[in-house]
Amino acid sequence: MRQMDFRKILNIAGKSAYALQTVEIYYPKTENVPAGWREIEPYSLSTDIGLEGEHLVWGEDLLSPGHILNAYTVDTKDDHCDSFIVGKIREVRKTNNKFKPRNNWKVEF
Repeated sequence: MRQMDFRKILNIAGKSAYALQTVEIYYPKTENVPAGWREIEPYSLSTDIGLEGEHLVWGEDLLSPGHILNAYTVDTKDDHCDSFIVGKIREVRKTNNKFKPRNNWKVEF
């Protein structure tokens, strides 16, 4: 599988987030999840994971492959946002599936 340019990844994720639509990302294996496609609800971009991370604004801030895409993974039992390193996302594709933000989370794109 080819590696999609991170700017294209952010463009697709950002436009979908703005429209409250999910996207599918191909992400490598993690501690708990095998490599593969994951449908996500994109919420925000940040410089780091957790409370130490500074939120970034798509289209305003200078973004890089090392930044974090905060998103909820659809069809999981967890009730928290996952953190995906933008540079590790191999590919992204639109789903056109609508979502309603969970737990009063803000979509910050």
